[in-house]
Amino acid sequence: MKQKAILSIILAAGTATSAWAGVVTEKPVAKGCPTSFAIVTDRATYDATRPAMLRYRDAVEADGLATYIVHDDWTSPTQVREAIKELYASDPNLEGIVLVGDVPVAMVRNGQHMTTAFKMDEEKYSFIDSSVPSDRFYDCLDLEFRYLKQDSTNGHLFYYELTEDCPQKLDPTFYSARIRYPQLRGGDKYEGISMFLDKAARAKAEMKEDKVDRVVSFNGHGYNSDCLMAWMDEEKAYREHFPGSFKTSSGFKHWNFRMMEPMKERIFTELERPGIDLFMFHEHGAPTTQYINGYGETTNYDDRLFQIKAGIYSRIEREVRKGNDEAEVVAAFAKKYALTPDFFKDLHNPEFHAKDSLGYASKDIQADEFHHRVTMPRMVMFDACYNGSFHEDDYIAGEYLFNPGATIVTQGNTRNVLQDRWTIEMIGLLSHGVRAGQYNRLVATLEGHMMGDPTMRFAPLEPNTLSADMTVRKGDRDYWEALLSSPHADVQSIALRMLSAIGNEAEMSPRLLEVFRSSLFNTTRMEALKLLSGYCNDDFKEAVRLGVNDPYERIARMSADMAGDIGDVSLLPAVVDAYIGGSERQRVNYLLQNSLSLFPHEEVEKCVDRHYATAGRYKADEEKETVMKIIDHAHDFASSYHKRIIDSSLDDARRISAIRIVRNNPYHYNLDSYLAVLADTANSDTVRVNMAEALGWFTLSHRKSEIVDFCRKLAVDPATSPAVAAELRQTVNRLK
Repeated sequence: MKQKAILSIILAAGTATSAWAGVVTEKPVAKGCPTSFAIVTDRATYDATRPAMLRYRDAVEADGLATYIVHDDWTSPTQVREAIKELYASDPNLEGIVLVGDVPVAMVRNGQHMTTAFKMDEEKYSFIDSSVPSDRFYDCLDLEFRYLKQDSTNGHLFYYELTEDCPQKLDPTFYSARIRYPQLRGGDKYEGISMFLDKAARAKAEMKEDKVDRVVSFNGHGYNSDCLMAWMDEEKAYREHFPGSFKTSSGFKHWNFRMMEPMKERIFTELERPGIDLFMFHEHGAPTTQYINGYGETTNYDDRLFQIKAGIYSRIEREVRKGNDEAEVVAAFAKKYALTPDFFKDLHNPEFHAKDSLGYASKDIQADEFHHRVTMPRMVMFDACYNGSFHEDDYIAGEYLFNPGATIVTQGNTRNVLQDRWTIEMIGLLSHGVRAGQYNRLVATLEGHMMGDPTMRFAPLEPNTLSADMTVRKGDRDYWEALLSSPHADVQSIALRMLSAIGNEAEMSPRLLEVFRSSLFNTTRMEALKLLSGYCNDDFKEAVRLGVNDPYERIARMSADMAGDIGDVSLLPAVVDAYIGGSERQRVNYLLQNSLSLFPHEEVEKCVDRHYATAGRYKADEEKETVMKIIDHAHDFASSYHKRIIDSSLDDARRISAIRIVRNNPYHYNLDSYLAVLADTANSDTVRVNMAEALGWFTLSHRKSEIVDFCRKLAVDPATSPAVAAELRQTVNRLK
């Protein structure tokens, strides 16, 4: 009776409670909205920021989203997730959530295949370093997790393990974002959150007529191998994504670190320019650092010497930190590079290191530099490692939000990321009024996150209801079919994505191949290629065969990578032709070279012979010799690791380190040996588990069905241990 009385009081105040005793869910005020949104926060943040939170709620509702507020004294991510699941069960038109304040952080393990690049050994390294901070725990409701423990030092971090029998691919149920104040920014965090919520609320009115017509893209030092072809070719995509920004000379700015030394001050100036809609950073990074320039080229002898000394001194310090004797390390470098003792005289010179630090400070952007600056772009993308580390005490993506400027949403990563991923996929949906969160949901990775207000949207090029329709009309085939005739690339792309989710392989595969062959939009063809990869059939192989020589560098680069992941020798002629004939595309060529090592060596050699027999290359014999040396070296590398994998006389640690190489390098021609290692009960469970896990990376292999059949049979064999059987089931779920 007491609980019923309490519930009646809460309901009378316009709220409803969930099954969790302390959870309070305040219902939306707005009526008649097609979709809904939820603000999820902890009780202390709610109490301290309630006036601003209600103003933000009201602004979001005025923008067309019925908005819940969910709060409690959360003690674990499990508690938060259950409250969110309960809300979604009662309102399936929930399109997104934002986690405000001190909502616990889930640190995910056993899910590295859902990242783009993070491959740290979970057995060898600490939990905090080898886990992925990820809000996919909250927005992918079809995933299942086992609770492990709470971090002993950082109480807001909780470790979970992805279960083996749940889906092994990301398909967020709705979008999510974080509003978490960077502690090292200083000041009162609740005041900072309140100021941000008010800024986000004001932006709803300020952006009613704001179309995407001022965009900046910046490529930093070392990104994509500094390939100018890759950088230049992206403008093909930008013209399709942001047509409104190419109407004036300053509407779209396509910057590269080479334009200025240092580039940092010019970036700061641009960040403070009012009216910027979107700023995209394609660069390397750390939680509190954006790497902009690096050491540039110089013709001055003293500068060259300084750079060489600084580089070697840094490497010496790194080796000493690992526990190596400094004198021995110095002697090793002196011998390797024929250096005299005079070269090392500044190794402990404070003035030298102060100059080096000043040099780096002028080249990189640090988080604390935003403590007294403003950032004006409404949205900022950080296509870099670690810039979105919201679980840390300070992080770059947060500093862009919690300043008095106009930035209200950022996108970044909590861990390292792959350079060759398609970072601007679907981003042109922002030009069509799609909310930032909806866009981010379509490009989900385990480490990729949105911070700030995910409901932010720009005025569309033409009036539409696309953003809400992605939720309420996701199964409406006729609606998405009609959008295939849109004059806009990204609208066609999202239509293809939605139709692929509705249709089957027999229906969609030939359609996607035809789009890939015929579409005039580079980004729509790229989307067709990505969707075809989900089928792993002959249509997909044909697209990849054509793609390695595609005029759009991004398609060629993705196809170069996929060709090796498929491993079918029918693709070799196209791969070899592209590798030998297109060396100016540095990043494509790098991936083609890697892919060639995944085909049988004798087949590669035959194909190279055939190419040079008909190609008529300048100095063909010399070039062929160089090409084969590179290919031979790659295959020798693969062979050396393969010998370690199958050598049962070696200790487990050496064999496992070799097995882990297979994760990024699916050597299809060694598959029979891998299956033999997996089946051999004389091998330890640890070796067999790692071998089973490595086979889960053969997602595009032309031999994938063999792996799935083998793993299924072995998993149900009574002689197979529970640990090995669990990993086998997970591999099957990853590949099927």
